[in-house]
Parts: sequence; structure tokens; C-alpha cells
Amino acid sequence: MKFLFLGQVLSFIGRKLDGYKTLIGGIGLILMGIVGLINLTFDMGWVEWSLEISLGFITTGFAALGIGGKIEKLTRVEKERG
Repeated sequence: MKFLFLGQVLSFIGRKLDGYKTLIGGIGLILMGIVGLINLTFDMGWVEWSLEISLGFITTGFAALGIGGKIEKLTRVEKERG
């Protein structure tokens, strides 16, 4: 019963965020990379990531945004075609 309710809640959230999930994920990855770079610069003790890992997060975030944009563009074209 608990899993049925959880599935319905997650399904509802997924439908509401349709079209924004990739954007949220990409921005989240970029922000994680920035947090890693800030930690390396000021040694704040937040995370133990190297420069390569932080830059990898940022690069992956931009890649996700680019791929998500292309998918949305193709989806829009397919909807217009009918």
C-alpha cells in the first residue's frame, strides 16, 4: 500500500515537471561542480572532490542541457507534424 501511494506521488511530480526535469538535472550538476570548485578554492570542508571531478560535473551538466534542448526540439517538431 505504501509503495502504491509513493508511486502515485512520484508519478504526479513527474507529470508536473515534464519538460523541466532535464533542465533541473543539468543545472543541479553545474551547481554541484561549482560547489566543488568553491570548496577547493576556500577549503571549506564541504566535499572531498578533486578539480577533475568538479569540472566533470560542470561539463556533464552542460551536456545534459544541450541534449535536453535537442530532445525538446525534436518532440515539438513531432507534435507539429501530427
